[in-house]
Amino acid sequence: MSASRAEPRPKAAAVPDIAPALILGSVLLGLFGTADTIGAAAQALGPPVRLTTDAPAASAVPDAAAPAPRVPPPVPAAPVPAVIPPATPAEAATIPRPVSPVVPRPGPVAATALGAPDPDGAGTLRGEQGLGGDPWRGIGRAELLPLIAALPVDTPSPTTKALERRLLLSAGSLATATAEPPPPRRFGALRIATLARLGDPAGAADLAALLPDALAADEPAARALTDAELIRGGIDCPRALARGKGFASAYWTKLDLFCRARVGDRAGTDAALATLRRGGGRSDPFLAVADALAGAAPPPARLLAPALTSGEGDGVALTLAAMRTARIGVPPGLLPLNDPPALAAIATNPSTDPATRTAAGERAAAALFLDSRQLLDLYAQVPAQGDELLRVAEIAGRDRTARSRALVHQAMAAAMDGRRRVALAGLAVGLVDPRLRAGPVGNAAAGLLDSVSPTADAAALAPAAAQLYYALGRLDPARRWHDLALRSGRSADTAWLWPLAVVATARGGNDPVALTAWLDEALRGADTAARGRIAGQLALLQAVGVVVPDEAWLKATDGAGPPSGKDAGVDPALWQRLGDAASGGRIGETVTVALLLLGEGGPAGVAPVVVARVAANLKAVGLEPDARALVREAMATLAGPTAAGPTTSSPTGTY
Repeated sequence: MSASRAEPRPKAAAVPDIAPALILGSVLLGLFGTADTIGAAAQALGPPVRLTTDAPAASAVPDAAAPAPRVPPPVPAAPVPAVIPPATPAEAATIPRPVSPVVPRPGPVAATALGAPDPDGAGTLRGEQGLGGDPWRGIGRAELLPLIAALPVDTPSPTTKALERRLLLSAGSLATATAEPPPPRRFGALRIATLARLGDPAGAADLAALLPDALAADEPAARALTDAELIRGGIDCPRALARGKGFASAYWTKLDLFCRARVGDRAGTDAALATLRRGGGRSDPFLAVADALAGAAPPPARLLAPALTSGEGDGVALTLAAMRTARIGVPPGLLPLNDPPALAAIATNPSTDPATRTAAGERAAAALFLDSRQLLDLYAQVPAQGDELLRVAEIAGRDRTARSRALVHQAMAAAMDGRRRVALAGLAVGLVDPRLRAGPVGNAAAGLLDSVSPTADAAALAPAAAQLYYALGRLDPARRWHDLALRSGRSADTAWLWPLAVVATARGGNDPVALTAWLDEALRGADTAARGRIAGQLALLQAVGVVVPDEAWLKATDGAGPPSGKDAGVDPALWQRLGDAASGGRIGETVTVALLLLGEGGPAGVAPVVVARVAANLKAVGLEPDARALVREAMATLAGPTAAGPTTSSPTGTY
């Protein structure tokens, strides 16, 4: 009888379990001879060779689910370039290349028993919303905590801050060694405090709700969260006071006084003030403000100076919040220029004069503690004198300050003539520091551009307008202004837009003709500084997957080859660790080290080769959108006639 299709086919005769081993052994013996022969061959071949570099290729995404042993990589026989051009070995051998720094070989790996997971692994972001299901795999608590404590918080980079926020809010178990002593601060407390200092009190409070024990045992974290809420305004006093019940410092008595004064509890305010006076600290600047909260006259500026300019006392944020409640303005000479959160508090104090508020607010916005809407509100309050709105171009030409930018925005609001509006929009764009294009300061200028149509009358503005929109990631208006720039026919004014457009749009990168045309135009008349920027642009292009041939490197660098990390001024141990973490698929460690390499300056404030390396390794662990956004911010700083070189100083210092 013939079998039906529905019936299972008969199975082949089963092979005994020992058969595969016998067959494999016969094959090996047939190929290599006896076991002694195999051992001799292994000795002749030498030890295993590592097949990956310290900076994995963008296409090689590690399997985050597969466990990766923490085996320190051997020191390579020859240093590895920071950016490896896609050349064959024979071609690469003919090109002299700078090399990346390496660190000494780590000590031998010791097996350590792991204890229970860290209780502070909870987070508000899980899975793809955060950094995956197990971001802290492969790194121990003792290694991670010092890195988290050192994370930058005042960066002007929106991408960097967003990535850091995801890192700190991501849920993930953190393993600890059995014999490891308790850390001085818990992982959860460090995360809460860093989020607060980053300017995200809401995120810090949400995380604290998941980790109440961590906050209850760590006064610095509780104070950092409270300070961040005071800076933002609208603090929930009962919740904040409950947060400090387990601590005995005078900070919480001062907070109690502030909260009572806010609601008009005069008796409670007087009682808290008496408690503070009995506790000593008569020189504390807060007491002068507390007297005003209790009904006394506002204190003179000399009594406020120690708190605002040198940070004396129990927190600038609490003093500034009390000044706002007591309707005490901040004098212009007392701005804490290196404290963006404090500047944000000053900018939102209506008792401070508008010019001082605007100067403080622009610095705070540069570090992302205010948004562009708040900045525009401050611009509108700066009083213009006489015919200043008619002479704004002349004023801005000699005074590139927050007040000049405010006058440009006010003049634009009053302008009706189309040509004048184009001129004012161009002036606003030109007044933006290149390192601040991607943040609120750049976005405020883009708000003026939004009211100008990309027509032939505005062709002269087109390259700068496209550049600003690309920096902000606003691709539709960027393409419209870029098209206008191309139609204007002035190649010298538009060639430098090509690499920025490639990075921002992820299109047209692997067009060798376009690459050559851009490079030839960019190098025409380029001095040493310009050549350095062009080499940085090539490194950034390569980091997002653009093929950069060896001829392009030789042409851009006069034969020196790709740049390396040796001259980038970065910590060589962090440089090496980034590649090691990415090669092992350790996502949380990769992101943490990447943020430390970028530092407070962000991608606009470090050498392009550093951004390129960070981007390549973020891509390797599956974070390509973040990698491309960082490269876009860096490229927007380098591109164009108003490009800025890398700096180690804070961009907020330019205002």
